[in-house]
Amino acid sequence: MKKLTLKVIKMIEIGSWYGVVAILTAYMGVSFGYFAPSNALPVFLNITGSLTMLVDAWKDKNWQPVTINIIWILIAVVTFLR
Repeated sequence: MKKLTLKVIKMIEIGSWYGVVAILTAYMGVSFGYFAPSNALPVFLNITGSLTMLVDAWKDKNWQPVTINIIWILIAVVTFLR
């Protein structure tokens, strides 16, 4: 496997911070009643946020966060399809 460059690693790390903010925004928005759980915005935020954190965890071979983010994405996709 090809080694990642420092620039790519930095982009992944920044993307992962987007993921943290996106998931927290979705969770707070639904919890505080700003939008319904099935609304497209929190679903989009959950999918994209989990995806960016999944990439970061995969890069580090940190399998617990990889697993939880795959499950989180699947839940969000099912919610969107309903």
